[in-house]
Amino acid sequence: MQPHYLGVDIAGTRSTWMCALTSSSRKLTITQQPIPVSLKQITQYAEEYPVVAAAIDAQLTWSTSDEKGFRTSDYELRRLLPNDCRNWVMSQNSLAAVPVRGRQLAECLSPIVGTIIETHPRACLFFANKAFLKSVKLYKETNAQAHRNDLCKAWADRFGIDVSLATDITHDALDSIVCATIAYLFHNSPQHLKRLPYLVADKRGRGPFFILRPSNEKENVIIKP
Repeated sequence: MQPHYLGVDIAGTRSTWMCALTSSSRKLTITQQPIPVSLKQITQYAEEYPVVAAAIDAQLTWSTSDEKGFRTSDYELRRLLPNDCRNWVMSQNSLAAVPVRGRQLAECLSPIVGTIIETHPRACLFFANKAFLKSVKLYKETNAQAHRNDLCKAWADRFGIDVSLATDITHDALDSIVCATIAYLFHNSPQHLKRLPYLVADKRGRGPFFILRPSNEKENVIIKP
């Protein structure tokens, strides 16, 4: 069975989404369509299928020295974003259950999945093609279906993903697809990722923070499995 690459968009108990990709026939295939799931269902999926990597949209690491809730990796990502988009990277102190649920999931997956990383799908969508900045700013809005569809198509075209969704994509579903792609790239094209360093001695948690390498750092190329 082909390796599975898992993407998880962490939110509340009814709005956490999961997607899984596999690589075959020179393309990436969505083997698990994006769906809302519980943390238990995610771990059950990893037990049942050969999941080799999981990328999670939640802060998986922390330190008691981060009094304001921002890590050095968060500050680095904020530096890379346009000034009016830096609020995409929020303090852990303001995110309530998201960091807690993300760390719970990482802990439960760690005996099953060999690679667990943190990512930021909204930033990755921007770094994939900065010409889509307007769409990335708006795609989480209720009346932004065209922007979500455009971003999904652009992401799928760049990474050779066979996207066949029965309905218009939601922002949660798109985020989970982006996360799964980052998990795939970590194992198969790591040169297209950028690690955001967390420079404190007393850090805790599971999973380094990786994003898609910004297009101005490396030529924006088409990636095919």
